[in-house]
Amino acid sequence: MPICRRRLRAGLLCLLLLAASAPASAWNAAGHRLTAAIAWREMGASTRAAVGRLLAAHPDHARWIARAREGDADYAAFLAAATWADDIKRDKRFHDDDEAATAGLAGFPDMARHRRWHHADHRLDDGRRTGNGELDSRLPRLMRTVGQRRAPMPERSYALPWLIHLVADAHQPLHVASRHNDAGDSDDGGNGLWVETPHHPRLREMTLHAYWDDLPGPPWLRGERLEAAATALRRAAPAGGRAGEVATDAAGWIAESRELARSVAYADLDGEAPVIDEHYHERALRTTKARIGLAGQRLARLLETLLGGDDVSRETGR
Repeated sequence: MPICRRRLRAGLLCLLLLAASAPASAWNAAGHRLTAAIAWREMGASTRAAVGRLLAAHPDHARWIARAREGDADYAAFLAAATWADDIKRDKRFHDDDEAATAGLAGFPDMARHRRWHHADHRLDDGRRTGNGELDSRLPRLMRTVGQRRAPMPERSYALPWLIHLVADAHQPLHVASRHNDAGDSDDGGNGLWVETPHHPRLREMTLHAYWDDLPGPPWLRGERLEAAATALRRAAPAGGRAGEVATDAAGWIAESRELARSVAYADLDGEAPVIDEHYHERALRTTKARIGLAGQRLARLLETLLGGDDVSRETGR
């Protein structure tokens, strides 16, 4: 296919992709909901209650419950909080770093979308830190805020949805590594690499990053199908991750993802628009299922560590 024609086709497909799904982030909405659904099953009742009380203090809690399909309000808020950090990318109340600041609203420490929080940039070849992604530095800060019992309630209730979301982001291989060419230019975690995707249910060409985002399932996955998928992933998940790991080991999760970017996500992809063949697709699916299962388990252990036995009822009025 001539280069100009391929570029035109790629541009049209990019528009279709933007119209059909959420903006590229890490896992799509299905991946984040699945991670949260697994974590909810793994957490004890006291931690679920503490999570529910913290989320009830979030200024968008009423919005989450109004849109919910789940009967349990705390669980519904937990699932909604898992995608909130991506949802605000389309919310006009919030602004990007290069835009004029939007008006502040009660309960929000700031109204920035914080797109840089979702990723950490490392070179695929030597692992060197590059770019301006903040995922690796932001996760420990959010953990400290959520776990700090005497921190102001607005700070903790704002930090918790970010923490839920970014734990899942840290388990997506293409959110922690990028491939660079001989000139030193980055493909931004596969966002600059177009691939042919004969196994995708809707699109035959897309970026490598978008392909990985969609591996957990369609972004509209909800209800009974979501619950069934979460149950299956939980059963098949590796038991607890690496032996002896601590609940707050964000650096370890990111190191795992960076290695998977090298050994799986970018493996055997050569040429201008490589084809995702059956072997690659099956391996990518297996990797995705394992990462989501681990992310759910680790999120549960993390929240048990930070919030287990946490009594925030006096602070929230519940």
